[in-house]
Formats: sequence, C-alpha cells, structure tokens
Amino acid sequence: MDTNKTFGILPETTINPSKFGAQAAAWQDSLYRPFQWLTPPMNENMQQPENDHSMITLLDLLGPKERQTNPTVRWKIENRLNNFTYVNKAVSAADVYISVAESVLAQVGWKLLFPKTGQQMLVVDIDPDLSEGWTNDNSDACNVKVSRSILPGPQIIAPINSEVRPGLPQLGELGEPKLGITTVPGDAVYNFIKLSAMKIEMSLMQRESLMAGDYGTHEHLIMTNEHLMAEMLQTDILLGRRGNRSDASEGQVYEGNGLIPQIQSNVLSAGSVGNSLPFATLSDFIDGTFESANTSATKHIASGELAYLNYLNQARQEAHITEETHYDPALGVDTFNMTTGGGKTVTVAKHRFALQGELADTSLILDLGNIRCAEYAEFEGWKWAFDLEAPLQGITKKTDAIVGSSMVAVIDPDTCGVAKGQVIPRTKNRNGLGVVYDIANV
Repeated sequence: MDTNKTFGILPETTINPSKFGAQAAAWQDSLYRPFQWLTPPMNENMQQPENDHSMITLLDLLGPKERQTNPTVRWKIENRLNNFTYVNKAVSAADVYISVAESVLAQVGWKLLFPKTGQQMLVVDIDPDLSEGWTNDNSDACNVKVSRSILPGPQIIAPINSEVRPGLPQLGELGEPKLGITTVPGDAVYNFIKLSAMKIEMSLMQRESLMAGDYGTHEHLIMTNEHLMAEMLQTDILLGRRGNRSDASEGQVYEGNGLIPQIQSNVLSAGSVGNSLPFATLSDFIDGTFESANTSATKHIASGELAYLNYLNQARQEAHITEETHYDPALGVDTFNMTTGGGKTVTVAKHRFALQGELADTSLILDLGNIRCAEYAEFEGWKWAFDLEAPLQGITKKTDAIVGSSMVAVIDPDTCGVAKGQVIPRTKNRNGLGVVYDIANV
C-alpha cells in the first residue's frame, strides 16, 4: 500500500479528492469533509404544544387526591327513585294476575295506572316470592293480583314492557290508610389503589462521564422513565381492570378499575369503521348523562383525534358551537364548547395522545364533579427512591426507582358515558398518531 503523499492540481475543489475509495471510478469522495449541524447537535426539532399526558393533568386539576390508609376504597351513591315500573309479561284484557318488575311499587290498596292506555287496576294482593303459584292466561308466573272492575276506565291488553305507575291509594269514608314503603341503603361500590414502581440502572462510570448534551446522563434516564411511567399511568387510568391476587414473592397485588370499565354500562356505539355518529344521536346520549340528581352543570368530553374532528364538524354544521376551537394552556390540548339539543353546554377536548391508536374514534363523557382520585398513604405522588443497589453492586452500578400509587373513582356512573365509532378519514397512515387503515378496506 502506497502511504506517500502526492501532489494535487490546483485550484482546490469543494470536495477533497481521495487516493482510495471511489476515486478510481471518477467519483469524488467526501470522507474528509465532516457534517455540519444546522442546529446545536443535541437539540431536537420538536415543538409540540399538546400535552402527552393530558388525562393525568385533567384529573390533577380536580384538586387534592384523597389520602387512604387502606388499599380498598368504598363509596355509596344515592339517586332519585323512578316512581314507575313495567310489566314483565304481556297482560290480556281479562287477566287478574300480572307480573311487574318492581313489585314493591304495587302494594295492597294502591292503584296501578298505565299511561299509554289510561286503564286502572286496583291491587288486591301481592306475592313477591311467587309462593302462591299465581299465573296469568298465558300460564306466566305472576306476583300481583288486581281487580279490573272496581276502578273506572278501559280494560284492554298491556304488551310486555308496558309502563305502569302506582297511583294514590284509595281511602273510603270509613276506610283505613294503606301501608306505605320506604327506601333502603344501596350497595357500596369499591375500587383498589394500585401500587406501581419501575427501576433504572446505570454504571458508575457512565454516571460520572462528561456527555455532550444530556444524552447518556443520569438526568436523561430519569426524564425518559418519568415520561414512560406517565404514559403507562394514563393507559391504566383509562383501561385498567379491577382485581387482586396473592403472589408468593410480592404478597398482595391490587389492580384498580379505570374510567372506561367503570362507565361501561353507559356506552353509545356507532358501529363499524366508516359509520357516522350523527350529532342528534350524540346529543341525545350526552343529555342522558344530565338526568341523574348528582349531575354537574356541564361535562368534559375527552375525545380521541377522530372523535374530536367529527364532533367539531357536526357541531359547526348544526350551529351548536358556543366557543370555537382554541388551545387550553392549563390542560395542554385543543378544546371547543358546544350545546346539546337539550340546551346543555359541554366542553369537547382533543386528548390526542391519551386516546390514540384504536381509541382515536372514542370519547369519554366525564362529569368531573363525580370523579375522585386517591393515593395510598406513604405513596402520595410519584417519587424517586435513590441508591437501591445491593452493597457489592454499588461498587460499579447505581439503581434508582420511581414509586407511586393511583386510583380513580367514578362516584355516579350515570353521569358519565363512552361513545365509540366516528367518521374515519380515508387516509392510510396518520403518522403513528391514529389508527392505520388500508384505504381499499375502508
């Protein structure tokens, strides 16, 4: 190999010619020309005003978390009672035995009124446990015996699921008051507080090394794992399922219910991909969350990107927007306000990074006044514990861990809801921020 320098022809060009490499093929070689940075080498071009962990921020804005000393947290909810029930079995025009869903609303001497037909029945006797063996003309088991001739009005059929309401009990001139009823406490609801921890490790040599920028430093390792834990916590807040188990090495392990499992009994589904959720349908669903006696005056609708765009477009078309889309600096997301068909004002927020991927077409109608957060005593907040390595390990390596606890409680699920399925854009790739669809199959 010839290692001697040789003379070159002037003038110098902008690329240094090389004696080896591709020069033999008449190509210039840039081996000796270093790259020049457009920006400082440790700066990333990333300007993202949207909050990656907006769901956590939303819950933090509710106020201080409850400090609990027991991992099992209970609460009770009471609501107004609906003073009506329905018939379980179809009633013929001649039936004197009927079956009602809430038999306590049919006491002896009370009237039963059917709003749609105007007919009245007088309760003669009741059999809540079906021990009498009463049956109607179709041989269905019944729990109420009625008279259909004492009270005025039509005597006609009542289809199954017909509404029936108790009316004022009769009192004759020399009669006696009829027995009333009372309410009893409802069942308590509960959730578990979940403990979580994640550790990081770094050699002492690396920890003490001087780095260009923050990459490879202990501070950067802490920062990236805090972000990762926040992402996981946000997912648990949404999707976690309640449960507990006994583990031989870890003892008792608790898992808490997230928001969606706690309100899964109130779900609106628009169907499969490509279906539209009309504004009128969505509006009716939202209005239903205001019916509870415990409801707040407004709702926060946490929406994935596709749901947000669908609501925004349809609210504009229906002229239901009261405040146009704007950036909420406290929450770190885009929001707008709209009114429902029932005249309620709600805030729709684009929680793009909390509800991304397959949740991009999903929204949560949240009553923030009915949501509470709790933490376990001695594990409040998310804290770092340092220098956790074993004694001999500490010679060459340092181990730290981030530890915390979390629980979210939906006090009255009737005040919240989940809506799924919106208009899906015909795009093949959303840059990883939304669901990736094959255009041919949309």
